Amino acid sequence: MPVEKEEILKAAKDFRDEQFEDVLETNQSIPDVVQETLTSSIEIHSGISVKATITYESLSSNLKKRDFLIRRIIKNKEEYFIDGVALDIKAPRFIRVSQISCITDIASGEMYGDPYVFLQNVLGIEIEDSYLPEPMSDFAKAIKETSHEITVLMYLVGLDGKRASKERQCVLKHVRSRVPYLAYDDVQMNDYLISLAPDSDSFSTAFHHILRKGKEVVEPLLQAVLNVITADGEIHDREKAFLARVIDWLKQDGYQIDVIEEK
Repeated sequence: MPVEKEEILKAAKDFRDEQFEDVLETNQSIPDVVQETLTSSIEIHSGISVKATITYESLSSNLKKRDFLIRRIIKNKEEYFIDGVALDIKAPRFIRVSQISCITDIASGEMYGDPYVFLQNVLGIEIEDSYLPEPMSDFAKAIKETSHEITVLMYLVGLDGKRASKERQCVLKHVRSRVPYLAYDDVQMNDYLISLAPDSDSFSTAFHHILRKGKEVVEPLLQAVLNVITADGEIHDREKAFLARVIDWLKQDGYQIDVIEEK
């Protein structure tokens, strides 16, 4: 279904004043005790929204068990940290990975006694040998190399509220085209995609990471965006607004956007 250029530009204008509803309404302030760590840290994985049950030692030395929405992974010196939202109290929490005694992937139900294995095998984060000597699987490598693209596409998949299988297949096809040299299981990848529910903030973070990678990543992603949007045969208003937002960002970075505006 074609989208006229005028519709896109009108949606872009309207979108500037529209606030998308996040998956969670959370307090975005960061506790004072972690400000120094955040300031001097290296963010190694962001733009995600993965749910996990984490048992950990809190700052008050109490053992806590909570469901979390993991938003990003941070490394500070030799320590890894999880930055996320505690779902029961809808509040930001910052957890030192070394203080985690158990972490369970909510989507699959698989429990990990070693949290570093979870970071590597589920989130695709390459852990240093001193923490985890086992090599990354092909699946983890695929996640590592395409995590931001997956976040953008899965945010788009969820915009119309349906999370249709045809749209997820477009995401699978994109990942396969980006890492054709990895022999991972599509079933495992599909299960991972189903577990994701990126919100507007995660999408924004991921897209701006992609913009820094250059056109060799941006251009295939734009084609995948169009494939997802047209997978169900119709383009919804929120999908038009999504395109408008993307067009605005691409223009700001000097990209040609004819491939989108012609749709």
